[in-house]
Amino acid sequence: MQTTNEHFSHGVMRAKEASAFLGLGESTFWRWAKDGRLPKGTRLSARATVWRIADLEAFIERQAASQEGASC
Repeated sequence: MQTTNEHFSHGVMRAKEASAFLGLGESTFWRWAKDGRLPKGTRLSARATVWRIADLEAFIERQAASQEGASC
């Protein structure tokens, strides 16, 4: 099993790390993923899905930009 640092070196995160990275609870993260609010993850097996860090960073940037536009 890979450790968190090995996931980061491959540029991906599992749901637990990704939810913490986004500042979300894990159940909220999974709900948003199911609803299509988050970037699509890559399913590695029936019980393992990963998200690209670059996709999560782009999601954060889009959210920040939409908040800036809403406050103007």
